[in-house]
Amino acid sequence: MKYRRIIDGEPQFGQSQKDFLQGADAVAQAICTRLKLFTNEWWDDLKDGLPLWTEIIGKGGNNNKEKITALITNRILETKLDDLSLVTNLNDVVSDFDGNTRRFTYTGNVATIYGIITITNEGV
Repeated sequence: MKYRRIIDGEPQFGQSQKDFLQGADAVAQAICTRLKLFTNEWWDDLKDGLPLWTEIIGKGGNNNKEKITALITNRILETKLDDLSLVTNLNDVVSDFDGNTRRFTYTGNVATIYGIITITNEGV
């Protein structure tokens, strides 16, 4: 699997094969890209994406922590290339909401078809 490298939100061009990621790094980039796509943002499929505005923002806190964690987890688990599922399992998921800073954190170990990667809301 090859996936175009994205740095600071910008797809990379002009450096031939250095512009592409392979293996577990490619899956990590695909997951990060999927988590940054919000519902109603992509014209070709308005239902695809993480429902940030309708299910997460303003509905956070410890009361909804499990629901938000489930939304993110499902988005990761559904990462595919055509019909090939790239993620086989997700373990050690830890999420937390700090009421003082209103910051939600998420970490999980993702088993991919290429190996294990760690995903956090700080990046891979």
